[in-house]
Amino acid sequence: MEFNFENKVIIITGGSSGIGAETAKMFAQYKAKLCLVGRNESRLQNVAQHCELISGNVPLCILVDLIQAGSCEKVITKTVEKFKRIDILVNCAGKLKLGTLHESDIDVFDELMAIHLRVPYYLTQLASPHLIKSKGNIVNIGSSYLERYKPGLLPYNVSKNALEKFTRHAAMEMVTEGVRVNIINPGMTRTNLIHNLNIDEGDVNYAYDNLIAELGLKKILEPKEVAKLILLAACDMMPNMTGSSLKIDGAVIV
Repeated sequence: MEFNFENKVIIITGGSSGIGAETAKMFAQYKAKLCLVGRNESRLQNVAQHCELISGNVPLCILVDLIQAGSCEKVITKTVEKFKRIDILVNCAGKLKLGTLHESDIDVFDELMAIHLRVPYYLTQLASPHLIKSKGNIVNIGSSYLERYKPGLLPYNVSKNALEKFTRHAAMEMVTEGVRVNIINPGMTRTNLIHNLNIDEGDVNYAYDNLIAELGLKKILEPKEVAKLILLAACDMMPNMTGSSLKIDGAVIV
């Protein structure tokens, strides 16, 4: 099976690390034209340089915090200014913050809802006229943990559940326009999410050990595995796949 993304214009949020970075590199192997969106300048530039070496195409890098006013508009405007079109939108930006009803501020909930729901919603709105022209598609990144109920994950899981519902509604609205919308729900993946909780390295390893114990395959996912599924959802080989939720989680919920 060979993908064909040559000259496809692809926006990837969260493109500076983890799943987003690996997805960008994989798209670059197929000569895609990339807009990489992230908050860490050095990481974003490193990913962009890697992609350029692979494909010969210079990615557009946009350094923004997407939950800030005007950021989503900037992403779409700059992409269209440079590439004149949009073919694929990958909503990969995300974060993990722990919170409970009794022990966390409402700001935790607001922040996670903003990055996991409002940003993909608004980027979809802004990109939709261009995606309709190109008959493109959208891939959202959710989480298989939305089907589990664990202390501390309430705001995270609610926001990812909301993203899945949005995906299905958006797919229904856009199907007559020839635009597909799907969501990938990965299980625990080796990214910066846990490290970004600002806990000690020993605690990070302890967290991974406990998570591995819950997995049927006893293995943490690598970002490349998820990236392959993203490319599969984004390619043209399955034109009737829309409104779908694709899971890759090592049997964590079985």
